[in-house]
Amino acid sequence: MTEPHVLLLIDASPTSRSALASAARLARHQHCELVALFIEDQDLHASAGHPFTREISALSGESRPFDREILLIRLAQQRRQIEMLMASLDRQDRQDRLGWRLDVVSGPVIDNIRQAALGAEWVVLGKAGWSASRGGRLGSTARQMVETTRSRLLLWQEDAFAPQAAIVALVHHMGDCGPGIETARLLALATDRNVRLFLMPDVDPASLPALASWQQQEGPQVTVERLADQGLETLCRALKVKPAAALVIDDRGAFALGLPMADLIAQIDIPIIRVPSPAEPA
Repeated sequence: MTEPHVLLLIDASPTSRSALASAARLARHQHCELVALFIEDQDLHASAGHPFTREISALSGESRPFDREILLIRLAQQRRQIEMLMASLDRQDRQDRLGWRLDVVSGPVIDNIRQAALGAEWVVLGKAGWSASRGGRLGSTARQMVETTRSRLLLWQEDAFAPQAAIVALVHHMGDCGPGIETARLLALATDRNVRLFLMPDVDPASLPALASWQQQEGPQVTVERLADQGLETLCRALKVKPAAALVIDDRGAFALGLPMADLIAQIDIPIIRVPSPAEPA
């Protein structure tokens, strides 16, 4: 059986590097291992070196041959950068040493991620990766993870978390919101923040056993706010009035807002914690 762990999908992109500190913080708080996964995409290997294969520079827009030797050198450089980043974890807090390992694998990206995610308490990855520099708000890997897995995902972006901002969780009327509320609590504890619960208009706070249980424990301060309606525009306005560090939302919450989860994540410009809705009873 796979031991519980925090899985970080890492490459050399700025977004991925900035996610490392948060993934390490979560692993320390959960008292589990941090596993960083670097995947050498087999499709890149297969396409490099052909005379008809070209790559386009992100800086100049110029087209050039996609040379296999250059690809191998680039991947080796990325691995060294990542190894240095991971090694820096041992120097950051000598009193509370973190157990971690770096796994370097080659093969299909999504298949490798799914396998590594088995038993993971959290899966941490950049919302946009390299596409963030070109204005991308949700990369292809993040979208596939949202659409095809039931992992608890922390989708990161380079400029997170906002200083002193709270963790926000959306509470809706379409089933059990307990996992989302508990996830917000765990993340707030790990990052020393407060929590704000955004209630859709027809949600009664007294009907939330997770909130009642939380209030009996020691933990972060929680405030409850009711949204004027259940539209996406209202949610985005509420997030801008008082900036949030991250938004916790489950699949049914996205449905209540009228959007598929991946499309909703692409519309919201802060880190997102996607929590799978509890499975329906058989």
